[in-house]
Amino acid sequence: MDRLYTTHDISHLLQVDPSTVSKWIDRGILLAFRTPGGHRRVRAADLRSFLISHEMPVPEELGGDVVRLMLLDGEKLLLELTRKAFKAVASSVDLHTTSSAVEALLQVVDLKPHGLVVDLGLTELDALELVRRLKAHKPLESVKLVTMTSRHTPEAVEASLKAGAVACLPKPLDPGALLELFRVPLAMRRSG
Repeated sequence: MDRLYTTHDISHLLQVDPSTVSKWIDRGILLAFRTPGGHRRVRAADLRSFLISHEMPVPEELGGDVVRLMLLDGEKLLLELTRKAFKAVASSVDLHTTSSAVEALLQVVDLKPHGLVVDLGLTELDALELVRRLKAHKPLESVKLVTMTSRHTPEAVEASLKAGAVACLPKPLDPGALLELFRVPLAMRRSG
């Protein structure tokens, strides 16, 4: 289970006043929920996403600068080549890969990656429908969804963004381009 933080935990971790954390939550820029007693709680993944999107340092307790990614690609050969390409950035990424959509769905709930990269060429199921359903699944709302395709066209990009992905990248996947999505504020990327 993802660790939960109180407003005081966050204020201590980030060296800000607890009222500042409460304001972030009240404005809806930091995702939180309330306990039955009315106390605010923030999931670790949501806090990490907030820090990244606001270009704030991510404390080691929240995974520091390591990005946890899950990659779903039905083409096993390309999956292996992508794993090899990511070795160059191994200190920046914790990469989990699978060629099975079912396996990815089972793992994503437990792993709670910062990002899930889905190949639009999946044959097991409709990749865009998978993105739509994952985007709508509340426990996974902090997972950034990215699509990739060997047929990278404006139409593929538009369909991916409409389904809820933050980006659609060309295959073969460039590790640097993917990691950049987690360093640049995603809200700015979506609106720009």
